[in-house]
Amino acid sequence: MFNTQQLFSWRGTLLALFVAFSTPTQASAPVPAGKDAQIRAGIERNTKGKIVVRSISSTPINGVYAVETPTEVFYIDGTGRYGFAGAALIDMQNQVDLTASHLEKVQRIKFDDLPLTHAIKEVRGSGARKLAVFEDPNCPICKVFTKFVDQLDDVTVYKFMFPVIGPESIPLARIAWCSPDRGVAWRAIMAGQRPMGARQDCDTTGLVEILKTGERYSIQNTPTVILANGKRLVGATPPEVFMTELDNASR
Repeated sequence: MFNTQQLFSWRGTLLALFVAFSTPTQASAPVPAGKDAQIRAGIERNTKGKIVVRSISSTPINGVYAVETPTEVFYIDGTGRYGFAGAALIDMQNQVDLTASHLEKVQRIKFDDLPLTHAIKEVRGSGARKLAVFEDPNCPICKVFTKFVDQLDDVTVYKFMFPVIGPESIPLARIAWCSPDRGVAWRAIMAGQRPMGARQDCDTTGLVEILKTGERYSIQNTPTVILANGKRLVGATPPEVFMTELDNASR
């Protein structure tokens, strides 16, 4: 039996586990036969018959209908095309998370608005492609990402020390920030070393500004990559996806 959890498997998540966003305060009313048939036909067409519809009923929200399957209940519009998956609005016909697409645009950051003067700048080859990354010294994925980026050519990388995972990250970031060569010190720390020679009386205003930037743009996870076109990539991004996004952002 097909389960709606399989419907959006292309995203690798359980987006198709439709849940209610409000609890009905009255008994659901039957749907007119014509509308019932329209919704059923839409679901049939947009899911290629993989969802078995047991019944369709109205909800307190005009134009939103409850669809009961043998195992679940999900909510959909009157055309049978748009459904709700948690907080996400899904276009089932094109298999697109419309909420994610909108959110991606909202979360873009103008690259030149980043405090680039406070970043560790690394240029390889022509440096034509550019990216910024917010890293925590205790972030395992950040360390993997560093090794990956080291293999790239023709790229300019701006690394921001972003000690947010826990209190133990702050002194490590301060050691790197207050070292004679921040880039060398940061790379050593990301490799699990603890470099010596950091000044005790150095000005950490720039480090504070980086943290404020993260707060301003709701950067909460590491690594968070900002591409030249302002798009952000959070966490572990598959290499092939990352390279495509990097190239697209540099055109």
